[in-house]
Amino acid sequence: MILRHEREQIDDLPAENTFEAVEERSGKTLGTCRIYVGENDALFPARPLRIYLDILGDDVPDALLGASVARAKEIAQQSRMPSRVFTQVDPADLTRMEALSVLGFRDSDGLVLMERGLQDIEEPALPLGCVKVMDDLDDPLEQQYFLERYNQLYNEACDQEWLEELRAHPGFKRILIVTSTGMAGETILWQEDDHGVLFWLHTARRWRRKGVATCLLQLACQELASRGLATAQAEVQARIPNLLKVMERSGFRQSRLILRYPGVDVN
Repeated sequence: MILRHEREQIDDLPAENTFEAVEERSGKTLGTCRIYVGENDALFPARPLRIYLDILGDDVPDALLGASVARAKEIAQQSRMPSRVFTQVDPADLTRMEALSVLGFRDSDGLVLMERGLQDIEEPALPLGCVKVMDDLDDPLEQQYFLERYNQLYNEACDQEWLEELRAHPGFKRILIVTSTGMAGETILWQEDDHGVLFWLHTARRWRRKGVATCLLQLACQELASRGLATAQAEVQARIPNLLKVMERSGFRQSRLILRYPGVDVN
């Protein structure tokens, strides 16, 4: 087996942040790993440097994993920032999890499907000085502001085409809680078959820990219940601070693990 950096540039990555394992005789690719580095202190203030290993291949050699993890840890140590080195694993892939655990990875994060029934939804009390607004996010200026907020929070580069695909979901609505000085928070919902989907929950920094997120969840569930839907669902990343607790206080329960995000903390 030959372990080397990928020969063609991928996503503007430095060559030293790409690895591929190749069978020496046949030239067959046995697996690849690309290392993506970004900062997100909005979602992960405790460990803002996020180093993601994009591992491709069903039976990736241990040497490829070891080299990739060593390079990722080197990047973290050179930055001197509190960092998280992590990857994505199917919940059923216990072989990959075992290989990563040998390298120090811990199964301490994941994408979780949360659900709650929509029976007996109580009328939520809005925070003092706030009012509820509902729209279809059809105003061009509001669309621009939403894309800026979303991309900044998630370090994404979503564009107008992405937003139009989002707005095309059946029953798409945005619910906002606003004050005389601006937006306190917002959520987005739509419906699929007999259940509602909560896609986005955002609270302005100065309005956090004041009940805005809980109120938004109640308003969203109330709207979905008014459509005759049986349940509401949301996909939640477990390691985002306080989000699981907010969802659980609002009656949501963990239903299924969608993806594992095993990782190791550095610095």
